[in-house]
Amino acid sequence: MKKILILLALTLTLSCCNKDDNPSSSNDQLPPETQTGANTVGCLVNGKVFLPHQEGINPAVNCFYQLYNGEYFFTMNFADLRGTGVKAVVIQTSRINLEEGQIYLLNKNIIEDGDFSGGGQYYISSILSNNFYTNTIKTGELKITRLDISNSIISGTFWFDAVNTAGETVEIRSGRFDWNY
Repeated sequence: MKKILILLALTLTLSCCNKDDNPSSSNDQLPPETQTGANTVGCLVNGKVFLPHQEGINPAVNCFYQLYNGEYFFTMNFADLRGTGVKAVVIQTSRINLEEGQIYLLNKNIIEDGDFSGGGQYYISSILSNNFYTNTIKTGELKITRLDISNSIISGTFWFDAVNTAGETVEIRSGRFDWNY
């Protein structure tokens, strides 16, 4: 009986281990917040680490900050392209001259609001009910921590809440990027 109790206690102890508490590799962790153009990006999606992963010929990350017709446009889009269920996080601003140290509100639907200023999106594949967007109620923030136009480096942090057509919410937290665009 004593052996059974010890075996049961050992089994319970080992089954209580949580992989999230002790990541086994750097793939389980967010990249550090850097400002050197390290080409890193990641965030938490509903508390789980989300990082870009490439599969096939499509890039896992698209980032640009460009001047078009006298106005600046910024996009940070990163995806997990493995398997059949593509997942992606998108942060965009339009017609905003970004500045270091400034915080920008993400409160627009980047698909429906044609003349938006800033918004966030999370999507799984192309099924409409799996597209989550910021809006005037579900918002977030983008903070630019470095903008070096001469060296094409943009770095920052972000977070946002987004909602789909079914009213479900996704929480994007601890977002960071450091990109040489």
